[in-house]
Amino acid sequence: MLQKLLVFVFALGALNATANTITAADPLDDFIASEIEKLELENELFGVLANNDEIVSIASISVDDLNENVELDFNTAAYLPVGFDAREGMNDIDWDTIELYEIEEEVDLNSNSQDQMPKIIIPSKKVDCDTFTVVNINN
Repeated sequence: MLQKLLVFVFALGALNATANTITAADPLDDFIASEIEKLELENELFGVLANNDEIVSIASISVDDLNENVELDFNTAAYLPVGFDAREGMNDIDWDTIELYEIEEEVDLNSNSQDQMPKIIIPSKKVDCDTFTVVNINN
């Protein structure tokens, strides 16, 4: 019996020894690398000017709008119905004849609002903000 127990403990130890042979990458190194990258980016965007760098005015930046023609390498008409006109009916809608309806729905919250209010609130009284005194509404 002792021999079987000793073999079992040895096998269990050997199993644990082989299970931990794959080492995972240290997540701390990845975290530190991402934090350094973030700090470098923040320094580039918002940091102190280095050497002979000058502040660039936003008004001095020009934006060029490129009007490029897109050329498709296939005939789009082959995929459209016969006699298709994309502009057909574009100006036929008379917006004055369209009627809008508002659907009113009753909302039932299935709860008692008194259960949700703090115990301090007394609905029959209010506080006068000028004098900070409690005023009875029912009088």
